[in-house]
Amino acid sequence: MIIYDGQPCGLQEIPKEIISGFSEASQRKCETGDAKGHWLVPCLTCSDNRTCDWRAISWQPYQCHHPLFQRHELQQCLKDRKIIFIGDSTNRGMMYYLMERVNGSLQEWQKTHDMKLYQNINSGRTRISYSYYPQFWIDMRKRPTFEEALVHLIKRSRPLENTNQTVLVAGGVQWLNPDHLQIIHKVLKRENLLDILVIIKSIGMGFHLPVHGIRSLSPVQVKQLSGENRLILKTAKLYGYEVVDTFSITMGRYKEFLQGKCGCHFHEAGPLLENTQLTDDLSLQTALWILVLKSKQVKERKMKLLKNYTFFGKIFPHVYDNLSYLKSLYHVQGPVNQVYSEILLSRMCT
Repeated sequence: MIIYDGQPCGLQEIPKEIISGFSEASQRKCETGDAKGHWLVPCLTCSDNRTCDWRAISWQPYQCHHPLFQRHELQQCLKDRKIIFIGDSTNRGMMYYLMERVNGSLQEWQKTHDMKLYQNINSGRTRISYSYYPQFWIDMRKRPTFEEALVHLIKRSRPLENTNQTVLVAGGVQWLNPDHLQIIHKVLKRENLLDILVIIKSIGMGFHLPVHGIRSLSPVQVKQLSGENRLILKTAKLYGYEVVDTFSITMGRYKEFLQGKCGCHFHEAGPLLENTQLTDDLSLQTALWILVLKSKQVKERKMKLLKNYTFFGKIFPHVYDNLSYLKSLYHVQGPVNQVYSEILLSRMCT
């Protein structure tokens, strides 16, 4: 889908001068969440996308990099902080990704379309609040305004510090406009919260493919999104807010927008056991449980689990008790959601 006239679309070979600049970019941290960049994918030839390894695709800013924090670093960064999310399902996807990164697993997941408070994050040291907006299924005359929804969320989340220990993350697919940023400023001033950290998730691609019963955009309207997005980013910076530019990230991968009447976003959640690879980011005990349960599934009932299990020199007792718990955990999937969620974390912890 061509967004910018005069620019090519599809796979393009990377110029040598850009490749030579990758090393320098890796030494410089991005100072904003809207650093220009592109998706990189290794291919044998750009003329045939069947020769590409799409599992290795990555987002690369042109002149800098967004730091990737280890789990213990995120836990320290978010210690004693309160994070308030207001937005649609794309905003909620970022929240669930954050919760999983900090905790090592996602203990609960649901398509929340209301207000939800979470107190089990970071061993209880991080509090998260979420409010779904806009509630498009409610009659326009009864639907809460953005100001009403934000004020209600703030009141439910108190007490709040008027420092960057309080973080407000606002945005969604395409409902956000500069007027909402003015409302945020007005509400925060009235609530004596002007010094909190505000991060604006800009608009993204979506509703561009025709789906029965779902709003869709024409090619002309899709092009107009770019101008609207630039205005949102400019207005956010005028208010001193941080930004995460999801438009540039989602533009090249618009076909991965999961459309449907109950979910429009670049992520999905599923059982942890089925969708998680063992990585350093998982807690040691969670990784142990996954190994044990997978081994149990392979051998089914032929293998008896020991009451004590040794893993990397450490002994964890009563593995039996943790198997049912592990089955109830979830994992957030989606490479596009992962990229802009990591940028969100970098703006919180820069």
